[in-house]
Amino acid sequence: MGPYSADITRRVAVHALAGALSLVRALPQADATVRGGGWNTEFTEVPRRAGELTLGLLGFGRIARALARIAAPVFGRVAAYDPHAGEAGWPDGVERLGLDELVTVSDVLSLHTPLTPQTRGMVDAALLARMRPGAFLVNVARGELVDTAALLAALDSGRLRAAALDVFPVEPPPLDDPLRSHPRIQLSPHSAYLSDASQRAYVCAPAENVIAWHRTGRPLTPVVDPTLEGAPS
Repeated sequence: MGPYSADITRRVAVHALAGALSLVRALPQADATVRGGGWNTEFTEVPRRAGELTLGLLGFGRIARALARIAAPVFGRVAAYDPHAGEAGWPDGVERLGLDELVTVSDVLSLHTPLTPQTRGMVDAALLARMRPGAFLVNVARGELVDTAALLAALDSGRLRAAALDVFPVEPPPLDDPLRSHPRIQLSPHSAYLSDASQRAYVCAPAENVIAWHRTGRPLTPVVDPTLEGAPS
């Protein structure tokens, strides 16, 4: 993994942590209370102490591992589920759980699995019903992992306390999409990767590839290497 990819990994992990802590500390509700002329005596839901909560990571690739490292000093417990991750290299301090156990013990469930036919819609009504009452959901992975109708129902029923979404099944979501207006959903516009550095890199990296190709006949970061056996032509 190159330095640019590593930087994106860190940025997305930080964004996921920021979203999780914003939900735990009820910052959107606090902001709305003050803007509406109220104060902390009007809080209907007191923020929870992160050091007593379990952060669950559904999927344990590069971004989830980076999140586990930066979240460990904040949360009381970090656990993860990933059927494709081997025992070798599994970090100390992150409990390895099965999917059902992870879902039932997580106070914050953060999604980090790729979108496949098996994972599409995996966060459905059945999975949400197994989550702890009052838990939080964070999604910086793929919008299609979540059944949005089931998510809205879980939020409306109080089963799920709040959600932070950076990704959506349709991007941008339609103006009348109920995800846009739900008071318990914190939204960001697929911007977890974004920073001033990434904006520079989006300009510089393609230019550097073109220059390298012109000078050497090979880009710095080829998507496909035709010299490798089995590479598509």
